[in-house]
Amino acid sequence: MKVNPHIFRGYDLRGLVEKDLTPEIVEHIGKALGTYLKRRGIRELVVGRDSRATGPAYSEALIRGLTWTGADVIDIGMTLVGTFYWAQHFLGRRGGAFVSASHNPPEYNGFKFANDFSETLVSDGMQELRRIVEEEDYEQGEAPGKFCLQDVREEYYADILSRVKLEGARRVVVDPTASTAGALVPELLRRAGCEVIEKNCEVDSSFPLGVADPTATDIAERLRDEVLEANADIGFSYDADGDRIGIVDEKGGIIWNDVLVALFAQDVLQEHPGATIMYNTLCSRVVEETIRNAGGTPFMWRTGHSFLKKKNQEVGAAFIGELSGHFFFSKDFYNHDDGMYSTMRLLRYLTRTNQTLSEAVAKLPQYVSSPEIKVFCADDKKAELVKKASPQLRKDFPQAQVIDDERAGDGIRMDLPDAMLVVRYSQNGPYLTIKFEGKTEVQYNELKGYLSQFLRSFGEIDWKSKINVNVEALGVV
Repeated sequence: MKVNPHIFRGYDLRGLVEKDLTPEIVEHIGKALGTYLKRRGIRELVVGRDSRATGPAYSEALIRGLTWTGADVIDIGMTLVGTFYWAQHFLGRRGGAFVSASHNPPEYNGFKFANDFSETLVSDGMQELRRIVEEEDYEQGEAPGKFCLQDVREEYYADILSRVKLEGARRVVVDPTASTAGALVPELLRRAGCEVIEKNCEVDSSFPLGVADPTATDIAERLRDEVLEANADIGFSYDADGDRIGIVDEKGGIIWNDVLVALFAQDVLQEHPGATIMYNTLCSRVVEETIRNAGGTPFMWRTGHSFLKKKNQEVGAAFIGELSGHFFFSKDFYNHDDGMYSTMRLLRYLTRTNQTLSEAVAKLPQYVSSPEIKVFCADDKKAELVKKASPQLRKDFPQAQVIDDERAGDGIRMDLPDAMLVVRYSQNGPYLTIKFEGKTEVQYNELKGYLSQFLRSFGEIDWKSKINVNVEALGVV
């Protein structure tokens, strides 16, 4: 089967609908996944999807391929990917797939493939899946696998509420940008005792407000306005599959998610003193400083939620956090990210410590920090661009501590005495990711000017692409 090889990424599959992905191609992917898992003794699977328009058709095609191999499949329908991983444990099914392209534009769809409880296929596994598709190296079952539908929402709510109890009501704004979380999050928060103000919670697969990306400044600013208008205690946004969150405090302050990693680290270390806290290379220096101040052990690892999950089998961190908003409460829940559980944990932390979000953030080390910036660079050019950029960054910042080993994985991080910058290429889309910060506004603006000029020297970057996020933070409009 001829397929675009670039859709098989570092830890998921993403491609253009009706070009890279059609129901026929997806059925072949289902046959390949069913074969891959069967060869590893996994025959009972779960399938779920987010709210994208092609989700139902792609789920059906995937299930046709899976059951053809003899796999038994439970379809849990439209839900969040954290609920999908949770359902693996609840249903006792080690394998499966979730249909989603996360924060990519609506013309994309894709899959996250589960090959064990809370585990997803990465790197070599993804390339083996690609090989099986290309060579049509499938194994048909002696009989078609069994298939059924099952709604696990009530059991999921009950489990979350039994684990995380709020010690006081909060007035909460929820804005998932008309995506999947609108169908689930408000109900959970109301059952937890919150007063919920719903904004853009009606699910619309056409993405009328654009891509649901909680790291995007325009979404954070909209949430800020909604929180202030409602006089709410906090606001939450979500991406399309609900594993990532964004937050705004009661004063309308936009809190980037590496600061939230630091807050969660404090919370976790109260219950697990001295524990290891893992975070990705894009995170602010506030994270390491906060972990050390709280008596924990910081451990930096490469960006990518599946890479972090895999590494944690070795490290045994109590908590993992990413700038993008993936949070794993591995000691208290499961070793996977779940936006609804993260939402509840933040609310519990604030109610237990009897402080507002702005008060909690004010107690952390302070940096002037950029959002996560994404700029388009084609899949076949992005790695080479970063390879070209690294020597120049080293030359321009000779005093920096350079991280470009396996901790960086796909880019370079430069730590300066009172500043930091990262340039890397994405594993799940055709873009670069940039992050920078300084201890002062002067340092921040100096890095902003440098990076804007530096990145503009590369013709491979498309500054007008719809995939771009937060480029205004580089002074580019």
